[in-house]
Amino acid sequence: MQFDATRPICIVGLGVMGARVAWACANAGLVTHGYDLSRDNAAKAVDSAIEWSAESTRERIASLLKVHDTLEEAVAGCQLVFENVPEVLEVKNTVLRQIDALLPPNACIGSNTSSFLCSTLANAIRHPQRLFAMNFTDPRKMRLVELMGGALTSAETLQFARAWAHAIGMLPAQVRREQMGYCFNRLWREIKKEVLRQIANGYCTAEDIDRAWMLAWGTRYGPCGLMDETGLDSILNVEKSYFAATGGESDRPPKFLEDMVAANKKGVSTGQGFFTYPDPVFLQPGFLEKDGESS
Repeated sequence: MQFDATRPICIVGLGVMGARVAWACANAGLVTHGYDLSRDNAAKAVDSAIEWSAESTRERIASLLKVHDTLEEAVAGCQLVFENVPEVLEVKNTVLRQIDALLPPNACIGSNTSSFLCSTLANAIRHPQRLFAMNFTDPRKMRLVELMGGALTSAETLQFARAWAHAIGMLPAQVRREQMGYCFNRLWREIKKEVLRQIANGYCTAEDIDRAWMLAWGTRYGPCGLMDETGLDSILNVEKSYFAATGGESDRPPKFLEDMVAANKKGVSTGQGFFTYPDPVFLQPGFLEKDGESS
């Protein structure tokens, strides 16, 4: 199988990251099908994609990105179906089985998993050679994407995945030996884990951690702002996956994170997480210069 820029691709799951991946595909000129169980998510994904686009390209984006009412309609004729459903193994397995049952053997299936092994996910499908895992950061802002195959993923499938990544303006970093969390994502996970530990144990506030990071590295926000943008529900699911895999107490998600998610304080998507949106404190004038006790 070879990537063909004239054939459609399908994004299944149009939440925070799914909408961004769908935008990246349509923005690159690819015919993009979308599907989500939530019609609200599907409609918001199209609206967001248009909003993120340059004014001169909005009409083209709207014509390329089409959402469908059923999964069967969405995947019909697609060379690739890329799932972006929540990081819960049972959910991913269910969706992958549904996708696999609808596709011919020569179509590729991708998973935007953060923590599961491709080989684990491959147990859910009939043709594991066509499955790859790819972890996006934020294609609106960063060109990095991580790519990983499983024990049975074919070289042809990995070549297809690299070609697709390049076609939508991404630069794939391929993990040559399968491991939980890819490569860069494991580095980010160690930072995230330490940030959560310091907050949970009262050593530092989210505000001061992000201020220190921004001053040290010259970024627009720090680890807590990035977690807010990713979605704290997604962060929690990833941490639960690591804890399930290791059983180690150091991998147990902190209770305060579970409480935040239960209270619908999931970050940017709900208007409140570590910070309040749409006017987060870390982007307010004087944030970096502020001294004294943090709020």
